Amino acid sequence: MKKSSIISCFLCCILLVCGFTACDNQYNKEKPKFSHLEEVNNPAFRLGLPLGAKAMLVGESQLPDARPCYFNSNYSAYIALQEEKIDAFIFDSHSLDYIAACSHDFAILPGSAGLVDIAVGISPKKPELKNEVNAFIDAYKANGTYQDMYDRWVKLTEAERSAFSRPKLPDMPAINAPKAPTRTLVVGTCSQLEPLCFRKPGGEATDLIGFDMELLQRLANHLNAEIHLQDLDYTTLMNKLANGELDMVVAGLNKTKERQKRGIIFSKNYIDSHIVVMVRSNRVEERKK
Repeated sequence: MKKSSIISCFLCCILLVCGFTACDNQYNKEKPKFSHLEEVNNPAFRLGLPLGAKAMLVGESQLPDARPCYFNSNYSAYIALQEEKIDAFIFDSHSLDYIAACSHDFAILPGSAGLVDIAVGISPKKPELKNEVNAFIDAYKANGTYQDMYDRWVKLTEAERSAFSRPKLPDMPAINAPKAPTRTLVVGTCSQLEPLCFRKPGGEATDLIGFDMELLQRLANHLNAEIHLQDLDYTTLMNKLANGELDMVVAGLNKTKERQKRGIIFSKNYIDSHIVVMVRSNRVEERKK
């Protein structure tokens, strides 16, 4: 068995429970290289699209000639790319930059397909939360907390990038829950969104860490709320949020018109990101010097 990076082995385990859909079985064995994301727009190539995300809509509109292959989890897309069942995967830069930095098997193509809105989703039954969440986002960006969190969870040093292995995971900061909460909020997340939310290696099933988990702890203090967390897949998250069964969703959520039509309310962007395309590193054309 070919030796893979630590993160690739981890993703292989996830594949056992997370499949991909709507993708035909034939694969073009010719493997030309790419110098820019626009070159993926060719019927000879399979493009992985994340179901329901803005990157799916952008991929369909900006790279319409590529053969679409839809995924209900990022991890299954990473495995499909690793196993060369697709040629490329389009998603948010904060996630793909991290994955590419953790594994020598993947690389990000030059170019951007546009900006993406990453926001807290709010139940249509709790519209009053929007102003409170926005006030928190304004404050944490202004006082430097956001940049500190981004550097810790997402941005990797050059030494870590050159190591071709998972960087040392940061510790979750010691943030005490409110001592006398005045309300209880049911919040949904998804633990398949490294580095935003994922399970601590070797920890309990409920040990979730990452950017979004730190954000949620800080937000709970701002709202003086006790948080009841539910780890769910995206389809269930959206259904429960739209139906009012969840008060909020903190899960790297893309703000889309389709979700707004379902009554879901969105906060301001709490993380800055854009849409990029990831391929296997051996498919990237070396730039001429």
